[in-house]
Amino acid sequence: MDSHSARVGSLAEFFLVSSGSRDGTIVHHDVRAREHKVSSLSGHTQEVCGLKWSTDFKYLASGGNDNLVNVWSAISGGVGTNNEPLHVLNQHQAAVRALAWCPWQPNILASGGGTADRCIKFWNINNGSL
Repeated sequence: MDSHSARVGSLAEFFLVSSGSRDGTIVHHDVRAREHKVSSLSGHTQEVCGLKWSTDFKYLASGGNDNLVNVWSAISGGVGTNNEPLHVLNQHQAAVRALAWCPWQPNILASGGGTADRCIKFWNINNGSL
């Protein structure tokens, strides 16, 4: 699956395989189709090093070496995502690699920052609050 100009450092999947790369982009592949590239997103200035679809598949969270967490809203029908992030969460002080969605409250996202940050933040995706 050719689509990134640099290494792929993170993957997330449901019926799409979403790949995040050192080139700062996220590409969605529908592995059921011959022409598999569905869409791509650009919201990070450095490597995308964490990706996670929400448990209800309405949101994709991406973490990057630029210390950002982007939350993307899925397009109706679940194919691809909107081109602009729903939220850009910028309160980490290091790269964000760890992402997890609450299994019983699909609007709650946990994100973990790296060595210079050393904390886990919990976000309400309904309003983008910490």
